Amino acid sequence: MSLKNNPLNIFSYLGILLLPLAIGVLFGLESCSDLVVKKHFCEGYIEYAIEYDDSMVAPRFNPSMRPSKMVIKFKDNNTINKIEGLSGAFSFAFIQNKQQERAYMLIKLLNKKLYYQEPLQENSYPFAYQDMPKFTIEKTDRVEEYLGYQCNVAVATFDDTLHNAFNIYYTQEIDIAKPNANTPFEVIDGVMLKFTSIMFGQKMNIKASAVKQAKVSDDEFVIPLEYEQVGLEVVKDVVELLR
Repeated sequence: MSLKNNPLNIFSYLGILLLPLAIGVLFGLESCSDLVVKKHFCEGYIEYAIEYDDSMVAPRFNPSMRPSKMVIKFKDNNTINKIEGLSGAFSFAFIQNKQQERAYMLIKLLNKKLYYQEPLQENSYPFAYQDMPKFTIEKTDRVEEYLGYQCNVAVATFDDTLHNAFNIYYTQEIDIAKPNANTPFEVIDGVMLKFTSIMFGQKMNIKASAVKQAKVSDDEFVIPLEYEQVGLEVVKDVVELLR
């Protein structure tokens, strides 16, 4: 299956949808019984606002099409990270299912629905992170409050010196064990509430806007029947279109 000759060019807008997948906010949750918490719940969601910094490079896509919000839902070790554009006509989701030890990428554009799966392996990142620029993280002694949570502050620096350093605000008051496992942010031992990501030349400032305890359906972590499974070559075609 090749995407390059698709007359609809269905993936031409997916760059804006893929971007936040490189931020590493996708939590690798341990069981709730392992948690010792201050502000504790092991089922709910976090909403993030996305702000774009176009000073580094002009956007390739219509700025009005770029998603402005990302939502992460979590329950019983499992997480789903989802972003949408154009009132839901475009969506990209990333699922980590700990029971199945699988990661899933779901892409929807109009009536086209595809998914790719791969195993979750220790000290290994899913394909969604393969194209993220390398960076180093230095923890500091700074502590600041954000959304009512006491946050430690770390400084991340991309190995490419053209990119500026950025701060990471992360809290241990939402005491989820190993919250950033299987992501490039795995050294951060807290839930990240404020940080920056760069992907496909787009610089984004990501800030949590709400943290809520809520019931999450088990269906959130299951591939819908209408999605068609595709292989790695199709995913690589998508990524190539976005370069």
